[in-house]
Amino acid sequence: MRAAIVNQLGQAPRLGERPDPVDRPGHTLVRVTAAALNPVDLHIASGGHPAGTPRVPFVPGIEAAGTVISGGALTPGTRVRVAVPGGFVDGTLAELVSVPDDACLPLPDGLDDDLAAAVGVVGVSALLALREEAALRPGESVLVLGATGALGQTLVHLARALGADHVVAAGRNPDRLKALGEAADATLLVDEVPTAGDPAALAEALAATVNGFGGAVDVVIDLLWGPHTPTGPGGPAPRRTLGQPRPGGGCFRRTRRGRTAPPPPAALRLQRHRAARRPGRRRLRRGRRTRRTRRPAPDALRAPPGRRRARLGRPVRLPRRQARPAPLN
Repeated sequence: MRAAIVNQLGQAPRLGERPDPVDRPGHTLVRVTAAALNPVDLHIASGGHPAGTPRVPFVPGIEAAGTVISGGALTPGTRVRVAVPGGFVDGTLAELVSVPDDACLPLPDGLDDDLAAAVGVVGVSALLALREEAALRPGESVLVLGATGALGQTLVHLARALGADHVVAAGRNPDRLKALGEAADATLLVDEVPTAGDPAALAEALAATVNGFGGAVDVVIDLLWGPHTPTGPGGPAPRRTLGQPRPGGGCFRRTRRGRTAPPPPAALRLQRHRAARRPGRRRLRRGRRTRRTRRPAPDALRAPPGRRRARLGRPVRLPRRQARPAPLN
């Protein structure tokens, strides 16, 4: 099969050939008709993803749409959306892909393959931002900065679907702002602001745009991040602000009338991942010999009553009749 193949981390993929995936239990073979490219694909291909470094060569791509060829419970020919950890297995930027059966989602007739392939990652990201992080409630107002990208457009439409009373979109692409249609009550073309590079001038333009909603919005979602984020005097006074830092930018903030919150979950997950990769035991040198010691485990992970620990911390299993299963909390 033809596929986009990454032969070197940090380099663009090249068109090549890979062996066709074979049928195996628990997996469905799908012929790809549309595949999406996401920032996470670039992150994995660079070798810097917290999940680890993929082995080259590999086929990137984590989501796609296509038709079932064989395997699984779905009838061959069924249109599906699929998701795989592309990079750590052969991904979706190929003619064929093998995916777990439960990763195949049948598509309704009214949804075309291109949109089905592209809506997954951005749709989930937008839903988590609005429903979980911002706790958007029906009747509230939302301002989306950077509303012309894939995630920004999805945020605008989803905010409306979740019951937002007023949605304001700001961006630099006039065609995409216009394409938002009735999903946005008001739009601001940033390039039309005479001094858009001045945070104060941009804040005033945003304030003028939302004046019809009382001069304030309940939630601001900033996909660009920077000094223009309107959280202070002179701009819309949001109750909650969500943002994500660009390289070299500021830290993630979420404010409720001036209160700030910790860094984003992604940054914390990265810290936990790095901590998990550090050995959980240290070596104590005693002359020419080394002894390994383990860190104490939480109560839920301690050895069950049917085990006892040897002098150097290694668990020793007692006879089967005395062993008991570990408690699950």
